[in-house]
Amino acid sequence: MAVATSGIDRISALPDVILLHILSFLRSKTVVATSILSRRWRNLWPYVPAVDLDDSLFRGKGELFVRSAYVVMLRRGLTHPILKFRFKSQSYYYDQFDLDSWVNTAIQRKVETFELSPAINYGLKLPIEILTCETLVVLKLTNITVDRIMTVQLPALRTLYMYGVGFVKPEYLDNILSGCPNIHHLQIYSLSLSLRSYRVVRTFCSLIHLNLSLYDFKWCLILALINSCPMLQNLVIRKEKPGTRGLDLQHRLFPVPGCLTSHLRYCTLKNFYGSEVDVQFAIYIMQNASVLKRMTICCPDTSSDGDKLQLLKRISKIPRTSKNCELLFE
Repeated sequence: MAVATSGIDRISALPDVILLHILSFLRSKTVVATSILSRRWRNLWPYVPAVDLDDSLFRGKGELFVRSAYVVMLRRGLTHPILKFRFKSQSYYYDQFDLDSWVNTAIQRKVETFELSPAINYGLKLPIEILTCETLVVLKLTNITVDRIMTVQLPALRTLYMYGVGFVKPEYLDNILSGCPNIHHLQIYSLSLSLRSYRVVRTFCSLIHLNLSLYDFKWCLILALINSCPMLQNLVIRKEKPGTRGLDLQHRLFPVPGCLTSHLRYCTLKNFYGSEVDVQFAIYIMQNASVLKRMTICCPDTSSDGDKLQLLKRISKIPRTSKNCELLFE
């Protein structure tokens, strides 16, 4: 099929609202670069409702990245919203003051999706103002430290993702979760947080997806956490090292978590080492999850084929309360 070459710039003829929507999918450096295309594009970029600051496009020119970030953030008025803010960097040219300034600018402009991923081991701290952003719907934090908390008020938050987030005090995690009454999706990956000392003190009435990847925890505390999520539908657990703490006799004295008998449909156990405590937890889930559709067991790469085969044989023999439960073994 021949391509028409009439010379008409049909893209530039589109309404502003459509052009701004298209530009919102690009990184901010590329968005600003469109200003040189023509007079039509010159003043369009400050109105784009998304800011994506990524220093990978600057090829090691960290100082230029910082200057450009200030231009992108400060060239828009308070009436020009930033619905999505993403910051990702591997350089060390910016400091805590720079980060706080960019974050506060996004908050003032009613940010709804916020992703923060500074350089690993940089020691940057979470600007506490983000914890009282009432417009925030999605919050994704990576490689940052929570060193203080004053007030947490995130009434609109639905998704919380924390990867490698360090908590100076263990109770800071519960402080954050307590300020998210309507959270639906929770994912935590942390080597510094231990569920041995974590105490579940609230109920997550809206949580339907829970993804945990922790270094050290007890299965009985996982059950306590599940019990606080009555609407939970999807559970993913990844163990970062073999554990010896399992289900003790006390768990039999408490009622089965409500979500197991009414809502849990998918359960995935990653880095399943096949120890007795791991197997007992899998048995507990499969024997009590009445509406479970799929149980997925993922062994670590270090497991031998013989060990995997023996584990498969044992797990396959476990009677399942849900007649529709499919067992996947990876």
